Amino acid sequence: MHRHFLSARDPKIQLEKYRPQYLLDFIDLYKKVDHCQRKADAFVTLCIKPAVEMHISRHLGTNIVDKVLSGRHSAEYSSRNFFQYNIQKELLQKEDFQSFVKFIRKYEICVKDLIFQHILEEMSEDKALCKLKSQNLKVIVKKITDATERASKGEDGVLLPDNKESITELIKNMRIFLIKDISLSEEAEKTALFQIQSTCHPFKESLIRSLSEMNEQLQEEFSKSENITETVNKLPTKPQDELFSRVFGCGQQCPFCKVPCEAGGKKHEKHHAAVHRPQGLGRCRMVDSEKLVETLCTTDVNSEGKFQCADTNGEWHPYKEFAKIYPDWLIPPDYTREASDYWKYVLVKYNDRFAQEYNAKPADVPEAWKSITREQALNGLKEAFNIKD
Repeated sequence: MHRHFLSARDPKIQLEKYRPQYLLDFIDLYKKVDHCQRKADAFVTLCIKPAVEMHISRHLGTNIVDKVLSGRHSAEYSSRNFFQYNIQKELLQKEDFQSFVKFIRKYEICVKDLIFQHILEEMSEDKALCKLKSQNLKVIVKKITDATERASKGEDGVLLPDNKESITELIKNMRIFLIKDISLSEEAEKTALFQIQSTCHPFKESLIRSLSEMNEQLQEEFSKSENITETVNKLPTKPQDELFSRVFGCGQQCPFCKVPCEAGGKKHEKHHAAVHRPQGLGRCRMVDSEKLVETLCTTDVNSEGKFQCADTNGEWHPYKEFAKIYPDWLIPPDYTREASDYWKYVLVKYNDRFAQEYNAKPADVPEAWKSITREQALNGLKEAFNIKD
């Protein structure tokens, strides 16, 4: 950023940048001719085109978000609960151990990767990205063309005088009419119109033609294949971040099983989650045996058990009184077997592999858990998120 700042203000670099423009201006001045169209083209190339491209880039992120929300994945983004249900359902169907590890240990990255995949799917279909750009271009070019026509008249509706001085008034008026849409560089304007000898009316007509040519040129550029990932990552408004904020909770994790809070934003009294996990999946293990802890925190908070950690200063503390240590968390006792079947099934299926991943020993899972089927796990997930078939 520092180098870019200095470069943009280095006189030698800027002079070199506009050398071809200055050369043409010098030739016109020497020959005592004024190429009105060339000046209009220069104004469009140096002032209007960069502003138009910035305008499209500024709106494209929001356009992509709207496209995803109305596309094939619209149902998933209809609510935070439905998104959480779908991502965990997909993990169950995929049956890939590392995907579970990533979801548990790197939840934010996992969700963002999935969202980005949804964006790529939407933007790859039927040249959707090109169409969004073209739609934005069509709207802004019409606004600029209309502004140019309006700017050629004074407040009384009478055409500006056909002299060189009126060109400055024309562009000043354009800035006023377009202030909510684009910002035209004054420095680039001075360069483009340096030593202009034309008068206002011919310049305006040349400007309209140049705008039409710019429109065709950009439309052609948009129609060419491009790297969607690179384009999306360069946008000032990142659609993946906007979508992520809709489905991601506040970012806090359960102090026991590390399941993320599903409440949106920052304004909620208590952190909560629909489905808690066996604590071993959150890397919790027995002090003496080094076995992964198989119990769920929702079960433990209704038991006579105790826990110890850095938050308790290493002292044993009753689970039933966890709220004294973690007053911001709401962990209701688990009275239903089915609601927790999902993560019980996962721990049973990958018990040895989680132990290896966490450098621990396998958990002593109850025999009853071993009879849970994938269908029961999915039904438990549906019940937890209140999903109706």
